[in-house]
Amino acid sequence: MLTVSFTPEQDAFVRARMASGRFASAREAMRATLRLLQREENREQRRMAARTADASSVRTSRA
Repeated sequence: MLTVSFTPEQDAFVRARMASGRFASAREAMRATLRLLQREENREQRRMAARTADASSVRTSRA
């Protein structure tokens, strides 16, 4: 299990979301954050793969 430390601003942000009812706990907020990070990382990997494929097709068509 990991232990996570927040900056005061991050702590306030998470606490405000908990107080508003958006999240029931800091753990729930972190899980949502990680899901967003995973989604963004996957999107970036797809973009990079598409660029690589595009670059390969350009090189192939010029040969």
